[in-house]
Amino acid sequence: MKKLLLLTALTAFLSTQTLAKSEHQINHSFAVDTQTTLDISFPVGSLEINTYNGNEVQVTVELVAKNNDWLNNSDDLESLTIDTQQTSNELALSLDNDDVQQTWTVTVPRSLAVNLDLGVGDIEINDFANSADIEVGVGAVRIDSQSDDYKYISLDSGVGDTRISGFVSDAKTTRKMVSSESEYSGSGTHTVKVEVGVGDIKVKH
Repeated sequence: MKKLLLLTALTAFLSTQTLAKSEHQINHSFAVDTQTTLDISFPVGSLEINTYNGNEVQVTVELVAKNNDWLNNSDDLESLTIDTQQTSNELALSLDNDDVQQTWTVTVPRSLAVNLDLGVGDIEINDFANSADIEVGVGAVRIDSQSDDYKYISLDSGVGDTRISGFVSDAKTTRKMVSSESEYSGSGTHTVKVEVGVGDIKVKH
């Protein structure tokens, strides 16, 4: 009986260790100027951006191994870091590794514009009030804007739907077979351009 309990406990411990080795979290914060543009790129995963009245970019990245080779090598997983390049007008963050699933949660000052490049996955931006240039290979993009201060918004999906709603003027949507394009013109300041190969795009105010 004692041997059975010991074996059960050992199995549970090894399972916990394997799970621990298959996951890793990265946390960073960056002080930025009001005119900084945030540039984020990575191959596979998801990205959620929230805005606040502050002067730091706060980043959390959850990494999960996608294959067994990573499950037994915690050193490899924990050695992954965000490649960072920062100048007076740009903060560029990337993690170019498609062997791990990446879940980014980023909080940014309301004054920041964003340039985002994601291979496969979804992007969600909440309470946005600035310019954005976004490219996604396969996935969905959703932007909830707290502002209508936009000069133009352009959405282009190769296979999927596009929609712009809630702004002062009506948006124009054109559909051809499986593709969709939506455009909005206003008298504001900012611009949004989103291109997705396969997936839906929604921008609403």
